[in-house]
This record gives sequence, structure tokens and C-alpha cells, in this order.
Amino acid sequence: MNITKEKLNDLHLQVNINIAPADYLPKVEEAIKVYSKKLNIPGFRKGHVPQGMAKKMVGNEMLAEELNKLIGETLDNYIKEEKLNILGQPLPVENMKKQEINIQSPSSYDFSFELGLVSEYQLSDLAKKEFLNYEVKPEEKTVLDEIEKLKVRYGTTEETDTIIKDSVLSIIFKELNNDESEKLNGIERTRRISIESFSNEQVKNNIMSLKKGESLVINIFDAYSNNEELIIHNILDINHDQANGMGHTFKVTIDGIFEVKKTDLNQDLYNRLFGDGIVNNEVELHEKIKEELTRSYKGAAHQKLLNDISTYLIENTTISFPDNFLKKWILTNNENPVTSEQVEKEFGQFIRQLKWDLITERISKEAGIKIEGAELKSFTIQRLREQYFAGQVNEMVEQYLGQMADKIMTEEKSRRNYFNMLMEEKLFAELKKKANIQPREISYDEFIHLEGQHNHHH
Repeated sequence: MNITKEKLNDLHLQVNINIAPADYLPKVEEAIKVYSKKLNIPGFRKGHVPQGMAKKMVGNEMLAEELNKLIGETLDNYIKEEKLNILGQPLPVENMKKQEINIQSPSSYDFSFELGLVSEYQLSDLAKKEFLNYEVKPEEKTVLDEIEKLKVRYGTTEETDTIIKDSVLSIIFKELNNDESEKLNGIERTRRISIESFSNEQVKNNIMSLKKGESLVINIFDAYSNNEELIIHNILDINHDQANGMGHTFKVTIDGIFEVKKTDLNQDLYNRLFGDGIVNNEVELHEKIKEELTRSYKGAAHQKLLNDISTYLIENTTISFPDNFLKKWILTNNENPVTSEQVEKEFGQFIRQLKWDLITERISKEAGIKIEGAELKSFTIQRLREQYFAGQVNEMVEQYLGQMADKIMTEEKSRRNYFNMLMEEKLFAELKKKANIQPREISYDEFIHLEGQHNHHH
């Protein structure tokens, strides 16, 4: 066996493996011998089929199998011995001449692979930069706004003729082609939404001038400030598959105009919202809302801190990549077929993610982060408890949660999902130890403004 390597580019190698008959013949002959003993052929006693006959029948298959195994092992060992830090998997080079696999005339075979390597890199020092952990306090006005929203949400509606600031509209959304003609099998949805939900003032004013039965053509992405998640899940209430081929041009028709009579604050409403006897008067309602807002602000601030840390690491850790190799690798290894244009367009995003994967891999290795099965299960139960029961549970619910978690542990995809969440939690606990984190009080408006400046990469 002979192995040579050539450098195609920085961090981009080609490894050539030459396999001579002496490397594979003994094993293939042995495999054929074992096989011939098991063969049942009319006219021959079992175990007495001539080897030549067996060789004709399965020799080439056995040879192909042996070559595959041999190449795999040889390449793995070579990578280990040379201590190559490879990216993705080796890419087989289409060999110039088609090689005939023929056990009857053994010859030598050549196989070549391209390997992409990752450069040496140093993680950037998190202690050097100050990260802010924002503490956002709910303002009186926000609490009162939330209470007003509750009164509206649980109020009664009656139909009216004109649209005013607080109106709730029943709107038919109908997807059009770009030239405003009706789109065949386009999305059509009747939804009840408040006039306030349109974030674009111009669009909102245009809609306010409509009467029942009248229509207007809008660009739905402009109307909702390009908030794709909001448009898909809340406004149109469709799934991502339906949204895939969706255009931007929609006709909105006013199907009904409703005025909301707000509900009164009373014990019935409190019980409905928070469970029996948890909130008993307006002062307690006020406290409860404040508490819930504080909790959701805290979550958002924590998320922002994590985003800031990971963004800093990605942008300040220098890692070189073999771009040509990676582009080739994505083209051949993507689950869904992709074009070179797509690869070019999304390559920056891909490299960013790859960088983050390498950084996190190194941190968890250095910190010795491990996840045991039992730990993953109790983490999953904890997450389900928070998600579905707001942390309030009794024995029966606990049992049910245990069963749910067991089920999740058997499903590869869901299991990996929770595994990744726990991994991320442990990883960030590690990063927070290394980082220089300072508390900072801030108003909600200022905080939202900060949030708007960055796009997250997670």
C-alpha cells in the first residue's frame, strides 16, 4: 500500500491511496472460502462447492466490500497518524479512469480524496471585554397598558360601521400575483385582528378609511415591518410550508368592524386568568402583572447577554477555512439539493455557524462538559414543567411529565433537541464564568431599542 499527499491550497489537501493486490487478495480469498462453505447449490454437497464457482458468483462483490473497508481504515489511520484536524468528511475525487473491479485478474487500484483542514486558533479572551447584563424594570404605564389589553381581550364585541383606533376587524386576506391579478391556489384567510396590529402607519391610515365590504391592495411585508414570524404565525396563521412560495402582494377586504366593550375587573376574571384565589383585587393584579413582565424581561435580557457573548466570540476569534473545499463539500453533502449560487449566497452564514460550532466544541472539551442520560431526562422534565405548567405541578402531573420525558428520550430528533438545549445551558454557564459581566439598569424602551440594532445568529 502506498499513500501520498499533495497540497491543493492552504488547508486543502489531496490524499492518494494506491492499493496493490497483495493488500487485499488474502482477505478476499478467505471471505470467498468462508462463503463457499455456506452455499447450497443443487448437485453439490453443502460445503463442497468448488471455490472457483463461488468466486465467479460473489468474487467481485467481496472484492468491492474489502476495498471499501480497506480505504476507510487506511484513510482514518492516516488522518490520526498525521494528526490532521479535518472539517466535514473527506471528499472522494472522481478518478480519471473508471477502474474495473475484476477478481479474475487482480490489479492495483488508486483512490484519491480531498481533505479540508481547520487552522490553529486561539479563543478570544472574554475577560477583556465588558458585557452588560441589563436589568429591565416594568414601568407603571406598561403595567396599566397590559391591564387594558386584558380588559379588551376578555371583553365583548358588537358590530359597528366605522373603524376607530380601538376597532377589531374581521379581514379577508387574499394573496395576489405581483401584477395584482388573483393568484391560483393562493393563500386566503379570514382573521380577526385589531387595527393597531398594522405597524405601518401609512397602511393603518389607509385601512381606517375603508367601510365594510371595501378592499385595498397591500404589501403584507411592508404592512408588518418585515416581521416574517409575526406574518406567518399570527396574522395569517399558516405554517412554513405554506409560506414558502408566498408572495408579498395581498388584497385585504373588510368583512366586519367591531367595537370592543371592555370587561370589568372582577374575581371571575382573576380566577380565569391566574387560577382560583391567586389574585383577589386590583392591587394584587397589579403586582402579578408586574411579576410576569419582570420575568419575561429577565428572559429577554439573559438572551441578549448570551447573544452578545457569542457574537463577540465569533467576531474576535480568528479561524481560517478552506473556502473552496467547503463550498464543494456543501454541494455534495447537503440533505436538500443546492445550487452553487445558493452556496455562494449563504456561505458567510455557514462559516459563521461552523466557527461557532468549533468554538463551542473547544470550550466544552476544555471544561470537560458531559451530559449523562439521567441528567438529560431531569432537564427535559424541568423544561416541560416550565413550558406547560408554569412550574406548578402535583403528583399526577409529575408522573405524566416523567412519561412524556421517557417518550422524548426514545425519539432521536426530540432527544437531540433537548440535548442541545442542555448543552447550550452548560456552555453558557462556562462562558459566563470567563466573561466580565456588569449589571446595568435600563428602561424597557431603551432595551427594545438595543435589541433592534442586532440580528441574532442563533
